[in-house]
Amino acid sequence: MTNYREVQRSTLLPDQIAADIMAKITEGTLQPGDTLPTEHALAGTFGVSRNVVREAIARLRSDGVVESRQGRGAVVKPITERETFRVDIQALGKSGNLADLFELRGLLEIEAAGLAAVRRTSVDLEEMCKAIAELDGGSRFDDQRLEADAAFHRAIGKATANAYLYGIICYISSRLKDTARITSNIYEKDDLVQVTRAEHLKILKAIEVGDRLEARRAMSAHINAASKRLNVPVKPTGHL
Repeated sequence: MTNYREVQRSTLLPDQIAADIMAKITEGTLQPGDTLPTEHALAGTFGVSRNVVREAIARLRSDGVVESRQGRGAVVKPITERETFRVDIQALGKSGNLADLFELRGLLEIEAAGLAAVRRTSVDLEEMCKAIAELDGGSRFDDQRLEADAAFHRAIGKATANAYLYGIICYISSRLKDTARITSNIYEKDDLVQVTRAEHLKILKAIEVGDRLEARRAMSAHINAASKRLNVPVKPTGHL
């Protein structure tokens, strides 16, 4: 049977178990077509009730990671057949995954900034300004500033007036909160919040004046700088 990490009593949550099972799928320990252990077996492994395991599997099913098959139980689905997009935070430590995520950010958010420059409303600009203002007053990313950082990127996504692009940017920004916490531990200077704020301001100013090219450049510079602060290698993307 696949070995799972020990779950501590203080964190017996379906999310924790779902994340651990997902990590086994991502790393290849559990392959497409494999059947998950029974609820009884998983409950014994994690030291939880079957109801907790049942809810964890339900979340994986909702994410399109597994499906129920008659007579077999929960079966791992091939990634090509998954209906939902999912970023597994636990898997970001694997070689190349974080670089891939930052590349995805570039592909989506650089273009989003350009679209926002030509489609933004006064309300969109107010939301961006509010998010930047909430970054003030500290040198480290606490919960308030993590949310402000994410809110700025969400506001840009909203300003594209594209519901699908907005939705995926919202999802990615929420998953990237943990990378900001990690950056605070890696980045040696005490100006991380202000550096991030300055980068956001450049993006905002370009969007505010409707300069699509400059908005794309400013967002590209921000994403590249953020990846460097995490020591993530930047993949070549060519010219804007």
